[in-house]
Amino acid sequence: MSLHAYQKSALTADYLRGGLGFAVTAFPVLFAPMLGTFQIIFGLISLVFAGFVVKTWLRGQSQVELAPEGIRTLGPLGKAIAWPDLAEMELRYYSTQKDKAKGWMQLVLKDGNGTKISIESTLDGFDTVLEHAAAAAGRNGVALNQTTTDNLAAAGVSVGLAARDQ
Repeated sequence: MSLHAYQKSALTADYLRGGLGFAVTAFPVLFAPMLGTFQIIFGLISLVFAGFVVKTWLRGQSQVELAPEGIRTLGPLGKAIAWPDLAEMELRYYSTQKDKAKGWMQLVLKDGNGTKISIESTLDGFDTVLEHAAAAAGRNGVALNQTTTDNLAAAGVSVGLAARDQ
């Protein structure tokens, strides 16, 4: 069993991005005279940034427990998926640069009961979690889409599964 948490540096950067975005969009709503439409637009955008800050806080309060029997998130919105129940796996890559040199990955795991666990690559030990999830997907015969198999290969994880287009 191993326990993994999100890197403090990544959380701090996300807090700064979310906080700055919220300040830039919320303060004009509160203090600048605007037309109603612009207040609504800026208000909605500020809510998106506030939601991002809350999501960052939730990641900071959460840990991922990896065990031979399954994976579990510990924290305010804790969830668990037993490896034999793993029914879907997706690995997405989000690039922050045009040449795709930098970015982050998001691993989404689902079981047959609708439980969903989403993990970002800023998690310490993300590679270990990814290897265990890919192995479980292989054992369960989970069909992976082409994007997921390409991203697994880019991450250096080989599961020997045939990709299918979704």
